Amino acid sequence: MIYICLCTQGAVGLKLRVYDRIFCFVNCHFAAHLEAVGRRNADFDHVYRTMSFSRPSNLFNGGAGMVLYPLLCCTLACSIYLFWHVYRSSLPLVLSIAAGASSAVQMVRGANAMGTQSVEGMPELSEADMVVFLGDFNYRLDDVSYDEARDFISQRCFDWLRERDQLRAEMGAGNVFQGMREAVITFAPTYKFDKHVTGLSGYDSGEKKCIPAWCDRILYRDSRRTLGSECSLECPVVSSVSQYESCMDVTDSDHKPVICIFSVEIAHIDESVRRQEFEDIVRSNEEVRSKLQELCKIPETVVSTNNILLQNQDTTILRITNKCTESAALFEIVCQGESTIKGDGQTSYHHPRGSFGLPRWLQVTPAGGIIEPDHVAEVSIHLEAFHTREEFVNGFPQNWSCEDDRDKEAILVVKVHGRYSMERKNHRIRVRHCCSAKKIDPKPRDSVQVQGNLLHRSDYQRLSVSYDVVNHLRNLQSP
Repeated sequence: MIYICLCTQGAVGLKLRVYDRIFCFVNCHFAAHLEAVGRRNADFDHVYRTMSFSRPSNLFNGGAGMVLYPLLCCTLACSIYLFWHVYRSSLPLVLSIAAGASSAVQMVRGANAMGTQSVEGMPELSEADMVVFLGDFNYRLDDVSYDEARDFISQRCFDWLRERDQLRAEMGAGNVFQGMREAVITFAPTYKFDKHVTGLSGYDSGEKKCIPAWCDRILYRDSRRTLGSECSLECPVVSSVSQYESCMDVTDSDHKPVICIFSVEIAHIDESVRRQEFEDIVRSNEEVRSKLQELCKIPETVVSTNNILLQNQDTTILRITNKCTESAALFEIVCQGESTIKGDGQTSYHHPRGSFGLPRWLQVTPAGGIIEPDHVAEVSIHLEAFHTREEFVNGFPQNWSCEDDRDKEAILVVKVHGRYSMERKNHRIRVRHCCSAKKIDPKPRDSVQVQGNLLHRSDYQRLSVSYDVVNHLRNLQSP
């Protein structure tokens, strides 16, 4: 829900989703007085352009917002006079909306008067499948006196009065509520009444004798471009008005609330039916089934080794070859388990883990990526250390957990699948870390030059997991 302030006027918007279709309801109070037609048109334009539901409301910004909160709640409560009508109808979906009484709340200009628009630059309301505007629009009757209006109302001759309705004239000229429509008015003007007086005799008897007018209105649009359009996925929301009338029994306000009951057809996709139809197509169409099976194939891949031995911060290259000539292979490397090898050859499991579930002493770069058809991905398997330079004395690590002669072992799993396949093929790689008492060079690891199939640490850290790494690694190793 969002609200917009226009000096002493304003708007409150409500957005909801029904069967994945968007419905927006906007309760408005526009500028008053007979001659303020242009201001009322501008009020609508401002609300329509700036109403946005994609950001939090500034309702609680400042003390004024705190005061406005209960007032806005009262506005909504007064404007929704409908629920007992819903249960009287057997239609599949009935929306009852009440207008009027919004003039009882006045709001100061807020910081959120300037709204935001959608990504495409269009007002957010224009993207809704159905929009309903309701409230005290304050449009009056032109070229009619108080006595003339009272006389025609008493005779229930509303046609002559409707021809002098400002809102009808402005909509006909395309100046306001563009693309929206209103059901035929068959009720008496809803403003201005003496409070606590029933019947049509209750029109303003004060000194001003305000000319009766249909200030309180409900306008709407649905998905139809033409009135003859039927409900479909291209025209998903089609509405019709089954009731449009005023509540003459309400006497607590100088306005009479207005009720509109909509019958709405909504086109939506039944996912269970769509899945069943898709299954039927696949089952009955050999060509479709063949193409799907081809898409879901797992590219054939091989790994260069299933056993890796690391010692003294070694770095080894694991090569993953995509032997398929048509489809790319996606891979990721995770650790299936880790163990410590005791002196007697027995194993004990423990669970220190890093990213991708890898043990802290092992670095795999990249841990995932894409291998193009007939290409090779080279993955760096590096023995990681956790001590700092200050921990070295004469080139030997002090108080390092690996000073004991226990070896560590990790089982890596290379998971391979196609772009569209859900199934995977796994390669198991056994990586063993053999601790030794050999002297370790305390220089920073980035300065250690590795040979053969080993990589410089600063090189393999720059590799990305989102593309084929083979060309990059070859370039790094070339002179």
